[in-house]
Amino acid sequence: MELAIVTALVAVATIAGFIWKRGQGRVVKVSGHTISEDYRTPGKTVLLQFTTEFCSPCAQLKPRLEKIANFRSDVEFRAIDAVEHLDLANSLGIRSTPTTLVVSPAGEITARITGVAAAEVFVNAIDGRPSTTYEEITI
Repeated sequence: MELAIVTALVAVATIAGFIWKRGQGRVVKVSGHTISEDYRTPGKTVLLQFTTEFCSPCAQLKPRLEKIANFRSDVEFRAIDAVEHLDLANSLGIRSTPTTLVVSPAGEITARITGVAAAEVFVNAIDGRPSTTYEEITI
């Protein structure tokens, strides 16, 4: 009986952890890749969100990114339809939406955030500060 209770508690905690993690987004620090001038803005960091027409998490995330860009004069938000720009999405390894790239004023992709993350996660990525879901890779 006690073993069954412990097993059930572990299962519930595991499921709760997965649900919580999914809501946090995944942040990957990226180095070694720049993006075309078409997707840059001189003097600004660009939040480049890859989205698709029927992506409800994308619609949920968009106002959050717009709010960050409206609040900070050094940040611009752009949304790109991943289906319409499939070659670009493939070349950047975009496999799911929403995926947001943080692009420095020089065009360097400095972070990739997959999923719907809190505004703080994006601000930390813009400012080069790690978050709790931070990984470092080179693409």
